[in-house]
Amino acid sequence: MRILFATLATALAVTGCGDAGHASGDAAVSLAVDSPGIAVAAPGEALGAAVWVDPSDPSRSLLVGAAGAGGLVLRGLSDGAEHGGVVGIQSDFVAVGYGFAAGDAGGTLVVANDRGSSRLYLFTIDPTGPSLRPLSDAPLAVDAEVTGLCLYRSPTSARTYAFVSDGDGMLQQWELSAQAGKATGRRVRQLPLGAGIAACAVDDASQYVYVADEAVGIWRVAAEPESDASDRQLVDRSGPGGRAGEEVKGLAVYKGALLALLDEGEKLNVYTLPEGNLTATLLPAALTQDDAPGELESLWAGATGTRELLVFPDAEGAHGPRWRTADWSVVASIAKLPQAPPVDPRALSPATAKMVEPSRETQPVDDHGDAADDIAIWVHPRDPARSLIIGAQKKRGIEVYDLSGRRLQLLADGRMNNVDLRQGVDLGTGALDIIAASNRTHRSISLYTVDAATARLRDIAAGTIATGMRDPYGLCMYRSARDGAVYVFVNNSDRGEFRQWKLESREGRVDATLVREFVVGSQAEGCVADDETGALYVAEEDVGLWRYSAEPDGGDGRRQLDSTGEGGHLKADVEGVALFHAPAGQGYIVVSNQGADNYALYRRDGDNDFIGTFVVGASDALGIDGASETDGLDVTSRPLGPAFPHGLLVVQDGRNITPAERQNFKFVPWERIAAIMKQ
Repeated sequence: MRILFATLATALAVTGCGDAGHASGDAAVSLAVDSPGIAVAAPGEALGAAVWVDPSDPSRSLLVGAAGAGGLVLRGLSDGAEHGGVVGIQSDFVAVGYGFAAGDAGGTLVVANDRGSSRLYLFTIDPTGPSLRPLSDAPLAVDAEVTGLCLYRSPTSARTYAFVSDGDGMLQQWELSAQAGKATGRRVRQLPLGAGIAACAVDDASQYVYVADEAVGIWRVAAEPESDASDRQLVDRSGPGGRAGEEVKGLAVYKGALLALLDEGEKLNVYTLPEGNLTATLLPAALTQDDAPGELESLWAGATGTRELLVFPDAEGAHGPRWRTADWSVVASIAKLPQAPPVDPRALSPATAKMVEPSRETQPVDDHGDAADDIAIWVHPRDPARSLIIGAQKKRGIEVYDLSGRRLQLLADGRMNNVDLRQGVDLGTGALDIIAASNRTHRSISLYTVDAATARLRDIAAGTIATGMRDPYGLCMYRSARDGAVYVFVNNSDRGEFRQWKLESREGRVDATLVREFVVGSQAEGCVADDETGALYVAEEDVGLWRYSAEPDGGDGRRQLDSTGEGGHLKADVEGVALFHAPAGQGYIVVSNQGADNYALYRRDGDNDFIGTFVVGASDALGIDGASETDGLDVTSRPLGPAFPHGLLVVQDGRNITPAERQNFKFVPWERIAAIMKQ
């Protein structure tokens, strides 16, 4: 490595790169690293590093070092004093987090790899020693070479995750949780990023993980486990056309800045977040020539309670392997970063999201890709525990599930997009339960009824009920309190064109007559009608939530309840809509706020006031992942036996990540929503 000294360097002027924001016009300057640093006793190496802040006395904070064959070591930051470490593992990487339920009084969690077994070991720190104490009975099997490790504490759920770069080019995400005072973990997703991925760092505030690809550059990936796996961006490139040197070796995030260690420590780039603008390039340098750093391949940045530091593991320095430090204030000054007080890593915020967990899920659908969509809940007239979940499968047909999630029936009648039902309908020939679905294959309305004895659906349509639409999309039903007439609304997949049909009996089967047309303005899908109030609620995907009249003479008058714009509570695109009925006209409107991977709740009565949003998170105990990218949903307030005594919400899971399977539907007992939303 080139030897550098703590003098102002004039070489290496920074040039522009389109993907990395605006270039700095300043020349690179040197960054002095402390001498002599913190010594490491043989036979260890100086590889990964993190800092633990003592909960009672920050001046006693420790460096936690991954020392290769020397295991994990604890060293005093102020004096280099040795404390209780761990031998028997060969650790390249280490990360320290807080707020973990199975940790010490401060919730300390220490995660380190063992290069020999490709496993993760979980510890906490006993401050009375101080010493490392194991948190798990068995390490977590990564099943690949570990090339990078970082921790993420979700501001949405307050759950803890470990990101692991592996030698197969996958970024593994592990959810770490506490059970009976022990730490456990499960892999919740794997993202293919490239064979050269290594170091990673997480910005909890913006919910992004940054991953170094030694040959490509720096990737930015959404950190939430239910986020879109394709949502990744290249912050800066390595090699020609980029400013990330020849190789990206180490990453750290602190105070809204991303630090990238390049070319075995010759350069340190500083980017502002979340824009990714390069603001400075620094050259790590020694105070004296005979103390030149060796190959620097990782770094840590943060507050230690008394100082703000960068820590550089120096594996091949002139005076042997050790961890070396630099002053953060120098970096902040050169990079012209905003002045701000030190960030205490122990000062944790509560979860920003109200979260419920599913209690059951259905079998995955048979088709890959975006296949499952809308749901309707059919309540058994005599035994509610035998009720059914009827799902629209837009690559195959209609799927029917029982309340355990077991599939009972598949009707391969065409690409069904949305489904709704009304029970006890009398079209002049006796009571009938009618299920309607938008059939995109035949551009028609499909109609079924349920045989309660066999839990099977059968077709009751009087031939093909053509919609006259290019692509029938969303669908909902309405039974008028005015005269008992039953209607089906269908919308087209563009322009938000709606058509309303009246259902009629014809020779023992069911037909439909067009009675109304109106246009929302842009693409809409989800809708639901309130039989008691005569209101029709429509989700215009990129605009918001509207209220129309559901009556055939209702015209096109409407009122906007919420929007995706400034001041609104929704984010495009807005999808499924359902009604939870309560006595005296009360209850709730539930909306799939798909663009934000959450669900919005409104009052059914009055002016339909917004109540709040909630998310469906994973159930670690049951091994059921959360729900995200939800298209359709349905809800009932009726008791469905002992499993769902207060009603049920069913949502489509657009990203079924744990395990990685085809889409399915998640079941959430309504009382969990009522409790978290305080309703």
